[in-house]
Amino acid sequence: MPILQIRALPQKDQSKIKPALKKTALSISGAYQCAPEQVWVTWETLSPGHYLEGSNDSDTQPHNTHPPICELLCFEGKSQREIEQVLLIAAKTLSEALNIPNNIFISYREAKSGQVIAGNGIIRKRKSS
Repeated sequence: MPILQIRALPQKDQSKIKPALKKTALSISGAYQCAPEQVWVTWETLSPGHYLEGSNDSDTQPHNTHPPICELLCFEGKSQREIEQVLLIAAKTLSEALNIPNNIFISYREAKSGQVIAGNGIIRKRKSS
């Protein structure tokens, strides 16, 4: 159930957003080892002038500053190595698809067992046998 939420400045080529989201969702599903339909990705465009690095603003996405700010929410239970792998592949795929290599910020957050509802039920960690 990985959920990637992205907030970014307007892209110079808006037509790249949808394919970038699809590619990133597929790369996350591979790294996270889940079905592609279990990965959700959202995009929110920030208004020009509403994202600053210090006192520096930008109206559109620069190549080297003002990275898209992303949060990846995943269910608990992955090892540190698995977490790093999914972060690396998500950042690489998204940045390359948007043509802003190595200019992505992603934080990882875990959803805890018993603290998530999806559909009609509370999601709980499966007990190992």
